[in-house]
Amino acid sequence: MYRIYCELELNMRIKPKKRLKWDKPKELTVPDQPNVVWSMDFIADHLEDTWGFGMLNAFDDFNREGLGIEIDF
Repeated sequence: MYRIYCELELNMRIKPKKRLKWDKPKELTVPDQPNVVWSMDFIADHLEDTWGFGMLNAFDDFNREGLGIEIDF
């Protein structure tokens, strides 16, 4: 199609880029005492001999203390 338009010297229709409007994210609440809000994170990796392992981390959001790490293959 592009080749035919170029040979006939026709103008190609240029589509304008559509921009998405993003809403401003809400501010995160800060806990005022320990053991109110916890966060969990899962990390996975593998060793050179293709053994995979994963780590599950739990953190307290008030003092950012690591409550526990569980590691398993």
